[in-house]
Amino acid sequence: MKPNLDLVKECDKFPPNEDSSFLFRFKLRSYDCSFGYLLPNTVAAVTWPDFWKVKEQVKIVTLLGTSLDERNKQLKDTVYAEYQKRHVRATQLVVSIKRLATPLFGIITFGVQLLVYRDDPDGLRVWIARRARTRRTFPSMLDNTVGGSLPTGKTPFRCLIRESGEEASIPEQMNARGGGELGLLAHEVQFTYEMKVGTEFVPKPGDDNEVESITLLHVEEVKKALGNGDFTPANGCVVLDFFVRHGIVTFKNEENYVEIAWRLHRMHEFPTA
Repeated sequence: MKPNLDLVKECDKFPPNEDSSFLFRFKLRSYDCSFGYLLPNTVAAVTWPDFWKVKEQVKIVTLLGTSLDERNKQLKDTVYAEYQKRHVRATQLVVSIKRLATPLFGIITFGVQLLVYRDDPDGLRVWIARRARTRRTFPSMLDNTVGGSLPTGKTPFRCLIRESGEEASIPEQMNARGGGELGLLAHEVQFTYEMKVGTEFVPKPGDDNEVESITLLHVEEVKKALGNGDFTPANGCVVLDFFVRHGIVTFKNEENYVEIAWRLHRMHEFPTA
């Protein structure tokens, strides 16, 4: 069984206070701040077009576009060219990029997550989704009840309502009574929600073919699935944060409680909108 701290480390692989001097900083022309990190092997592997400026000695990679549309096109062209080559698939918006390409540049991504649970006499039960076996990433692994990426220009709660209908057939009027945004998790910014339901409510996979099944698990079964590594890294952290909020993981029963709680809610150094 994996310890809880190992679950966090799987998702948060850049420890706090780690020396980042070996990484390249991702910058935009005319902005002093950095927007992400690039690994040295990424910088070496990419064929950088002339609208990029790579400074090896100071480890800075700068996108030279001067407008939102120009930067978006330049990023898209760069990622598409690398895709073809390898046959793999702030209050001010300064750049927008496809989610699948964000790990290349170490850019912060955003998502929404919902855990639907019941408070039964013998303890909490949580509706846990299993990803479809046809998913490109983490096929057949366990997920929260509902989850998805937050597109540019969309609000977290409206995104949650859409994802809830698509993935779990949850009507909009039920989500309207859901909880608030609860946390920043691991390597991403995740707006997390929870919704307490009665025995009459049974979520069902939607028509988008992303979810294979949604099963009601007792909290002890969820703990076992976490320890077995059955959850995707990010969603395992969301479940772990749920356990902290509900007093299932506490200072008394978890020796690494302080580090876990801190690392689940790390502050990012890069600008976010």
